[in-house]
Amino acid sequence: MYFGKVIGNVVSVIKHKDYHGLKLMIVQPVHPSGAPAQDPLICIDSVDAGIGQTILYIDEGGAARQVLNLGPEAPVRPVIVGVVDEMRWLDADGTVHQRVPLHEP
Repeated sequence: MYFGKVIGNVVSVIKHKDYHGLKLMIVQPVHPSGAPAQDPLICIDSVDAGIGQTILYIDEGGAARQVLNLGPEAPVRPVIVGVVDEMRWLDADGTVHQRVPLHEP
């Protein structure tokens, strides 16, 4: 699982049959500190996340198909599986950090 921040959505009139009825969001991967981690990607939203929210996403086809209850041939990978309310982590020095993500549009 990875952290990300929803920065936009995608509207598509024509799409693969397995994507019908699914919401697509643009996600900026982030480090726990909130700093950008890599280029944005498009994720299927399984939890009704909104723009500005910090989320958890998976990026593996088998797990994505299970979450969405799709067949083995469905062309899916990144899927939003949770909205983050609070984060706590231990750094290499043993210091505990905490962050409550702001949900800004």
